[in-house]
Amino acid sequence: MTEFSDKVFGSDSEGQGVMNNQTVFHRMPVDIVSVSGSNETPADNYQPYILVPFPKDLAFPVYGILVPIITILTLVSNLLVICVFLKKKMRSVTTLFLAGLACSDTLSVILWCVGHLYFYGIKSDYTIPVQYPLCVFHDYALYLAVMFHATSVWLTTTLGVQRCIIVVKPFWGPRLWTMKKSAFMTLMAYLLSVMFFLPLFFMNEYKEVEITENNTTSFVCGVKLNPFFRKRLYEYSIINYSFRGIFVQFLPCTLMLITTFVLAYKLKHGKILQRCISTAVEGPKRDFQHRQRTTLMVVIIMVIFLVVEIPNGVVFGIKVYEDLTNHVIIDNETDYSIAILQNFVLLLSYHCNFWIYVALSARFRETLKVMICRFKVKHTFERMMTVSSFSPANSLKRKRGVRYGANGSEIRCDFESKTYFSNLNGNGE
Repeated sequence: MTEFSDKVFGSDSEGQGVMNNQTVFHRMPVDIVSVSGSNETPADNYQPYILVPFPKDLAFPVYGILVPIITILTLVSNLLVICVFLKKKMRSVTTLFLAGLACSDTLSVILWCVGHLYFYGIKSDYTIPVQYPLCVFHDYALYLAVMFHATSVWLTTTLGVQRCIIVVKPFWGPRLWTMKKSAFMTLMAYLLSVMFFLPLFFMNEYKEVEITENNTTSFVCGVKLNPFFRKRLYEYSIINYSFRGIFVQFLPCTLMLITTFVLAYKLKHGKILQRCISTAVEGPKRDFQHRQRTTLMVVIIMVIFLVVEIPNGVVFGIKVYEDLTNHVIIDNETDYSIAILQNFVLLLSYHCNFWIYVALSARFRETLKVMICRFKVKHTFERMMTVSSFSPANSLKRKRGVRYGANGSEIRCDFESKTYFSNLNGNGE
């Protein structure tokens, strides 16, 4: 995600401000009186937590209206994808990666949408400091969203490499990528992402602070860099920039470009083979067509991913250059607008995967149709059983065992039921 998670570190000396994952901590014309519940006097340490001043005319329509709608559609579609691909007859070395990709996309979208809907869709004034502990939720939700996005990048890259090996080496490729290895690689993508982004959760310290502005005192969220990171900020920023630039941006995009070209070439070559086997028996022909559609599906997924990630990588490189040289290339207003548009396009790409599966995978469509129809049939059957238990015919049958006494009261008996069961037992009485 672009956000301002790319510009993770800055300098807070001499009132310049600290930019940390889309949150700008800058010095305000207010006095911090005290930290709630503490005897500290951090007048020059804790700073009021201020949101990024996104342009409201663009942030509200995107984050307040479009993003919630697309998020709900993405959540429903990705849940269907996970349910379909985890079914026993659909499991394969490719669908395991696709299920893991749908899971990471869903978690990233939910965490990102919830925070942005409140802070940039509902909240009207960005200049008012955020209350405690909403500031903690804002940063942690954003860290988790960026973490799961990195997982999606690595899973997509691994998917392309795996498919390329299977297509280029059809004999020993499937033996190399077994189900266990695919599950292991999917799990490793999640674990590596957690290990890399875990320090972000300890980088800042948050406390409720009391501020005075225009003779008005209020309690807001205060934030400062952890002393451990403050002493090592430059070294950690270099490590962070280097790792993200190489392993999250440059290397995945390069591998996806190479594998996309290779798979596209194999698809073109496969059309010639398909003409040669047009008169073959139905079984091998169907298997070949299924492999071709799966390869085409992976290619389209990677192309969409590259369309989003390459601009993100370019913007990331520009921000790193600006941060290290203090030379401004993109002004703040343009930078904020680009971030909003990039995040919206990224969200759309998450939702596109479902329609790729529907359009190119006949097995996916059939399994999804069976799953939905089975749910409808089960629901309809339960409704029919509920209605039939209260039908007039059943009411009449229950009334057959009712007799009335001399005083008009009902006397229930089971003579007919006894006769019915005795007939079942072969007794004609």
